[in-house]
Amino acid sequence: MSMKSRSLAALLVGTAALLSPEGAQAMQAPRQSYDIPAQDLGDALRRAAALADIELYVSAQDIEGKRAPAVRGQLTPREAIEALLAGSGLTARFESRSVIILSDAAVPAIPAGEPEVIIVTGSRIAGAPAAAPVIDISAEDIRNAGHADLGEVARNLPQNFGGGQNPGIGSGQGVANENGNVNGASTFNLRGIGPSATLTLLNGNRFAYSGTQSAIDVSAIPAAAVERIEIVTDGASAIYGADAVAGVVNILLRKDYEGITTSARLGGSTDGGNFQQQYGLLGGAKWSGGGFLAAYDYFENSAILARNRSYAASSNPASTLYPELKRHSFLLSAHQQVVAGVQLKTDAIYKRGDMTSVRGLIVDRPITTRGTIVTNEFETFGIAPTLEAEIGGSWNARISAFYGSDDTYGETQNFTNGVATRPIRIFNNRSVSVEAGVEGAIFALPAGDVRLAAGGGWRRNRLVAEVNGRGFTGRRDNLYAYGELFLPLASPAQDLAFLHRASITAALRFEDYSDAGSIVIPKLGFVYAPAAELSIGLSWGRSFKMPTLNQQFSGYTPVLLPVTGYGTMFPAGSTYIYLGGRNPDVGPERSENITLSATFRPSPRLQIVTSLFRIDYRDRVAPPFGSPLGTLSNPLYADFITFNPSAVLQAEAIAGAADPLGNGTSGPYSPATVIAIIDGRDRNIAAQRYEGADLAIRYRAPLGKQTVTLTANATWLDSRQRLLPGLPNIDLAGTIFNSPHFRARGGATFGDERFTLAAFANFTGGVTDRRRAVPVSVSPVTMFDLSARVKLGRLAEISVNALNILNAKPDMTAVASASDTPFDTTNYSAVGRFLGVTISRDW
Repeated sequence: MSMKSRSLAALLVGTAALLSPEGAQAMQAPRQSYDIPAQDLGDALRRAAALADIELYVSAQDIEGKRAPAVRGQLTPREAIEALLAGSGLTARFESRSVIILSDAAVPAIPAGEPEVIIVTGSRIAGAPAAAPVIDISAEDIRNAGHADLGEVARNLPQNFGGGQNPGIGSGQGVANENGNVNGASTFNLRGIGPSATLTLLNGNRFAYSGTQSAIDVSAIPAAAVERIEIVTDGASAIYGADAVAGVVNILLRKDYEGITTSARLGGSTDGGNFQQQYGLLGGAKWSGGGFLAAYDYFENSAILARNRSYAASSNPASTLYPELKRHSFLLSAHQQVVAGVQLKTDAIYKRGDMTSVRGLIVDRPITTRGTIVTNEFETFGIAPTLEAEIGGSWNARISAFYGSDDTYGETQNFTNGVATRPIRIFNNRSVSVEAGVEGAIFALPAGDVRLAAGGGWRRNRLVAEVNGRGFTGRRDNLYAYGELFLPLASPAQDLAFLHRASITAALRFEDYSDAGSIVIPKLGFVYAPAAELSIGLSWGRSFKMPTLNQQFSGYTPVLLPVTGYGTMFPAGSTYIYLGGRNPDVGPERSENITLSATFRPSPRLQIVTSLFRIDYRDRVAPPFGSPLGTLSNPLYADFITFNPSAVLQAEAIAGAADPLGNGTSGPYSPATVIAIIDGRDRNIAAQRYEGADLAIRYRAPLGKQTVTLTANATWLDSRQRLLPGLPNIDLAGTIFNSPHFRARGGATFGDERFTLAAFANFTGGVTDRRRAVPVSVSPVTMFDLSARVKLGRLAEISVNALNILNAKPDMTAVASASDTPFDTTNYSAVGRFLGVTISRDW
């Protein structure tokens, strides 16, 4: 080792010594309680390493398909891990503050490189280090937080925005949030860019879109079946294709679960409403070469009414702030080795349920005034079979397919003085895809193998919709091909001064769409670790998002309006036709993403991850102006106005619309009085920039026979938008119905396998309401959560959750109409203080 290497190592080891005892002492630490059931070996090793407060390094290929026996009792970390490896053909090598799992054949030799921590999301190359941070949410994190489903997980993530597609979104919450959440879906919405700009995967596979949006309903996936969630907050379209502008969420399922677990959960909001019932069944089996996992979840909550909340009671007391929801969810995940080196896997999900919400001035039933009752029934199905094969050398091949559907039937009862109309809404989504790819080493360098992943596929999405008796069908096909290259520049085995590890990844993707032509997008990543304790990543890439089929094909609406406010500029009695809504000519939205990150691990106990990011988003689909008022005399809008249109041109504009001509004037339509047609339909015109910083800290340490874990996750976001050249930039972040500038979540957990106590604080920054002449500040909200889990031997496990224990409430806000919800539901929740109890048992 060189003098520089020794000096740096001495400095870093000295720093680590201040934070943790020597690794040898950790391995011979006092015995502690282990209660790890028989399960997938990778899951068991991760659990044992977490309890022992040590770093785990293992190759995914070495543990693929292997099982671990049950390990219970008072053991040292070494004894526990060696017991888990019994009969696996693997050996543990214990080093300072870490354990490396190797195959028995590799133990005598010094490995060419340090085994990698298992990373699934962000690259198609096995073991490639991520150039952008990966947020990891484990199943234990979900249980400790008291979350009922993955929608609650998403809404509690600081990097996520609650607006968009979310069952709690109220009425009058801004154009971007009035998306018709017709089926109670919950979606991820990273950075607040929009739910359709975050790509959500299940075990690496796409599933069917939900409702009217190009987004995946994560509430359809039973939380009990989830092993962990990996989130990459970085554009990744070159790796995964469209929709990954803000990032990728990959939901990874538990593997090789054996046994049966039943659970029941009851809870409710102390201010009234939101009484929850949840019942679950989890089962699995393992046999030679295969196994399966099956999960069923029933969830039901009563509505939260406006009269139950002090900040909303004065407006529409019988309307709902959170809808009444019922759903049945089922998941199946299975795998089987067909022959040596060939494995067949299948994941399938099914959800069925209904949602009821009330909007408007409804005093109570029977209806005495006016308002709307919306009842929707929905059904989701998806199946994704995959065939994986070792094809020689270090090469692997993968062929996958998917078929999915998402169907919604809705009835809207509109009441006016007790008289009801019942328009119907139907949305049927279909998705089918096939993909094939290979991955392996192409040649060796001193630092390791240069690896390549390449492949291609075909995908079709279709939406059939019917609203108020009119319908449309939108379909999109696309062919694609991709390639990704991993180039190692330095590895730990080379013992280079200030060059512990370095690598470059490069990806290129080609996509051809039936309605948008061809797109080519690149991505580059660079990882540099001067020492084992510090790693720096730089990621750059371009991403894109196709317009939703609803945006492109649902049609526009023509309205006849009077010309007012222009003095004598136009003849008295003049009118104009305004065209607003969707546009079949919209095309892809594009972005350029850059992320700079640093990960510091001075000891296995402490990890600090920080990143700076910027997303330049162009060609966003948006209307050219919010209102047609004043546009006739503004030169910025000249390209959107046709003056003195002929009667034939007017007739063509009206005939091409999805709706008949609306009349906002006091007289009948006359082509002779129309002085202009204003085309306010959606276009690829908006430019947006999102930039900010993330910080995540995790610290674990033994405290007696228990373990304490401290976590903090925070994000700062600044975003703005410009609709047209010449117009000023408008703030998005920090304004009402958009993401706040700052969000954070931090907490502590204490305990062991038998008892765990968790406490969390959630901070959502304030926003400014600029809809009136004088801006109004909306106060931030801080909520405190407490959860406890206790295991009563083999009898049962009881969990108690007290969320928002101080019952923090949002500020009231101004409303534009009497039917609007009087607070910002995109950032603040109507749930209030919630108390819940869960009882589960392993059979």
